[in-house]
Amino acid sequence: MDRRSGAGKREEPARRVGYTGLLISLGLVLQIFESTLPPLLPIPGAKLGLANLATVIALFYLGPLEALEVTVMRTLLGGMLRGSLVGLLLSTGGGAAAWCVMTALYLFLPAVFSVTGLSVAGAAAHNTAQLFLAVLLVGFAGLWRYLPYLLLVAVPTGCFIGAVAGRLGRTLVTGGGFRGAGAA
Repeated sequence: MDRRSGAGKREEPARRVGYTGLLISLGLVLQIFESTLPPLLPIPGAKLGLANLATVIALFYLGPLEALEVTVMRTLLGGMLRGSLVGLLLSTGGGAAAWCVMTALYLFLPAVFSVTGLSVAGAAAHNTAQLFLAVLLVGFAGLWRYLPYLLLVAVPTGCFIGAVAGRLGRTLVTGGGFRGAGAA
């Protein structure tokens, strides 16, 4: 790349779009894969949250807007592929809540929260938002009794996703994957 011509500056937006597309694809594949796995626990809605891996990586290594793009596109495409309107609503609502909480903590308390801490907060927000939407859709407030159990599950699953995101994100940065893409 010729630094005098400014080719590097023109190349960066293309790289960001490419990495964002890669993370959307990763999140979609993980979302579909996870839907084929048997339930972790006998708690409705308790899952690992593998697809959130793509959002966490995007937030930390590309930025909040790219993380939002990953979340929105992954949930919309996943919902369309599965053909479930309820699944689409729950996935999009949970993903949006997770993105909002993780982005707020990332922007306003960056020294306090690590990748793993943001992932745990995102998992808790995702579970809470999905339960809220389920209560609205079903019209049964007794579903709120699941919240403590879902929040307990959010801690280890959020830790797992955060640890994997931190490791994979560092590998992409040090391996040249996100270098030049505005990596944090």
